[in-house]
Amino acid sequence: MDVLPRQAADAVANMAADLLLLESYPSPKNVRFRAYAWSEPAFTFGVSQSWAKYREIVPTRYPLVRRCTGGGLVSHLDDWTFALVIPEGHPLFKADAMASYAAVHEALLQALLLQGQPVKLAPMPAGTRDFQSPDDCARRAEPNDLVRSDDGRKVAGAAQKRTRSGLLIEGYIWRPFLPGCDWGRFEKDFIQTLSAVLKSPAVTVPEPTYHQFDHEGTWAKFASRDWNERI
Repeated sequence: MDVLPRQAADAVANMAADLLLLESYPSPKNVRFRAYAWSEPAFTFGVSQSWAKYREIVPTRYPLVRRCTGGGLVSHLDDWTFALVIPEGHPLFKADAMASYAAVHEALLQALLLQGQPVKLAPMPAGTRDFQSPDDCARRAEPNDLVRSDDGRKVAGAAQKRTRSGLLIEGYIWRPFLPGCDWGRFEKDFIQTLSAVLKSPAVTVPEPTYHQFDHEGTWAKFASRDWNERI
């Protein structure tokens, strides 16, 4: 598992970096992971969701950028965020969405339990599940999301994009719900537990160099009204 340097950027640059990690990474057969921060507060929303719906409720002072993954609205005002790409040759690539969520969130769970945080995986409900719009991701836990074990508040969620060559998982953890967490320690523990779950030894690598056309084109996509306001 290639572990990229932790960096801070705005919403457009972060979403572009995640897509480049999926589509243009120079070692496409490797599992790759990046944890990142936000240089300014922002919100992102799922690829198939309505721009107008969320622009009405997100204060105009905050950027609102459409992700390439699914899900609903996510606040990046105080979260810990990561992107993971599982390449086509990895066994988890062929698993269904619930299985890949479960694997990644199991690693999250184990890393947080090492600090005694009260967390668990949200269970799969019995019987048939009625369809629900993703809407505000932070307000409703889906099966295999991470929740507090004492009051059920959602702690972590994720969204996916699958192509023929890889599976991108964008995930977040809402830090205010985990007071006392040592986030520096958590990052190291999460990389170790994720490496073990994926059976892919963690290797620190430098920031990849992308072709200028790919880099500029991907950034321009997430900065454009054609992308963000297309639905």
